[in-house]
Parts: sequence; C-alpha cells; structure tokens
Amino acid sequence: MRLIYFSVLALGLFVNNAWAENGSMRVKISQGVIEPLTFAVPMFEAENIEAAAIATEISRIVATDLISSGLFREIPANRFIAQRITFAEAVRYPDWRAINAQALVTASVRTTNTGRLTVKFRIFDIFSGVQLGSGIQLGGSTQAVRRMAHKVADQVYERITGEGPYFDSKIVFVSESGPKDKRLKRLAIMDFDGENVQFLTGNENIVLAPRISTDGKQVLYTSWESGFPQIYLLNVGTAGRKRLPTPDSGMAFSPRFSPDRKRIVYSFEQGGNSDIYLMDLATARSGTDDL
Repeated sequence: MRLIYFSVLALGLFVNNAWAENGSMRVKISQGVIEPLTFAVPMFEAENIEAAAIATEISRIVATDLISSGLFREIPANRFIAQRITFAEAVRYPDWRAINAQALVTASVRTTNTGRLTVKFRIFDIFSGVQLGSGIQLGGSTQAVRRMAHKVADQVYERITGEGPYFDSKIVFVSESGPKDKRLKRLAIMDFDGENVQFLTGNENIVLAPRISTDGKQVLYTSWESGFPQIYLLNVGTAGRKRLPTPDSGMAFSPRFSPDRKRIVYSFEQGGNSDIYLMDLATARSGTDDL
C-alpha cells in the first residue's frame, strides 16, 4: 500500500486564446510547488537500559534522513498529543490526525552484552488508519549504529514513496587541503550525510575521478603516482590497492565499473589520440575489440 503524499499546486496558470478554432483549450503551467509529507517519529523505545542512548540516536538519524530528502517535514515532539507510545501499544490515530501527521514511525531497540543490536519498527498511514505492510526487524552490531539508522530510514522511505532507497549509501570524493599554490589531494569516503569520513589514500600524489563499485567494496581512481595518470583499484575494507595494467607509453584515466563489476571502461591517450578501452578484471586484459 502506498500513501498519497504530495500535492502539486500549479501556479502561474496562463490561458492563451482559451478556445482555439478546433474547440480545444491550451493551458501553460509555468511553476509547481511540492508540499512535503508530514511525519512523526516519537523517541524509539529502549528495551533495556543499555539501549537508551542508541535508541535516541537512531530515532534522530531516521528523522534527519527523511527531512534531508526534501519530501518530508517532521512534526516536533512538543506538538504530540500522545506523549508516551511503546512499540506494543496500539496507535491512537485520532491523536495523530489532530496534529496533521500523515505518517508515523514507531520502533524498539535492544542491545546485548555481546555487542549485538536489534531494531524493530512499524510504519503507519495516519489518514487511512492502517499500518503500511508488516513490521520489520533489523539486526547488526552496536558499532554500526549510524548504518542501522540509515537502513531503517531506507525502509520507511521506500514504503511511503515507492521509490528506491538511498540513505544507506557511500560517497567517494577527493578531499583537498593546503594553500592554493600547493594543494594536497586525498581519496576519501563518507556516508551519504557527510558522516564517518575515512581517508583511503595519502596526500603524496594527485588523485582524480573516483568511482565506487555497485556493491560499495571497491573504488577505481586515477593517480599521478608514477608521474603520469594511471588507473588504480582500491579495496574499501582493507585500503589495499593495486595499479591496473594498461598499455605502455600512454596515459590511462576516467575509469568506470560495469554494472556487474566484472569489467571496467577507461580512456587511454597515446600520441595525442584518445581511445576507449575495456578491461576484464579477472584476466586484467584490455582491448577495444568489444566496443
């Protein structure tokens, strides 16, 4: 089931020659406005004392993720009529309708002394008075609280909008520092919201054009480590890297993964001429025959 969330208001409606000779009317819509969906995220319930701080952190990250999409607007807690709500408690729909909430997310969080984290949550369509699908339970490590929160936000976003989720994703980028005449560049990776920044390379060499694989485990990038541009493949988990073999006496740059991550495509310049090459990562063989 999907909510009807967003109303588009047409502004600047102009009718030129309202009725043409053939009897049809021509309408020009010059602008639109999107009304965000209003939602409420009461503080998630902590099933044990050790989970209290984590439950608070996850609930706020989920709300922040949804707001960041631009499609949602949070109702602040000081407007709640139902001030106390547990995961097992039946939802009092009239209380949430009274403050114009369209969606509600409730959850409970439990931790164990072995470092495990469990989050159970439900999503409700307040106007229709129904739960959206069945409840969901996710498990993971207490060392990955932010990622767990992003996963919860992804499920909420997907069930409400019907679109693919993206909060549990990574961004690879080139970090620059230092004075203008001596800029230092490092390859880095972070969560989609700018948190958990990790540097993957040192700043000894120029690095450009990073591209992450579809599973988020590998990064392709161009480096001047050898004195001229060459392609490197880096493992995100171990930070191990290797230079990929490309034709001699030329410059290789702008690599991209194929969707199945088995091959890459890149540009190769030699003698003033640039061509597109394809490389099979299993055999590390390059060529232009398949293009």
